[in-house]
Amino acid sequence: MDIISTLTKKIEKLIHEYELLKKENEILKQNLDDLKNENDELERNNQDMLLKIDSTLTFVEAKSSGK
Repeated sequence: MDIISTLTKKIEKLIHEYELLKKENEILKQNLDDLKNENDELERNNQDMLLKIDSTLTFVEAKSSGK
């Protein structure tokens, strides 16, 4: 009976550790998704900034060649 009790306690401990790791994994997945979303937003902002720079350079170039 002592062996069964010991094994039961070890199994319960392992189940508890598994549940904790599962929760931690979910949190890490959510953090990863948040970082991916932030990265996507930063990429869009960079694209917008590059387009603005390009159009400004085109405008300045056209203005200076028109003088």
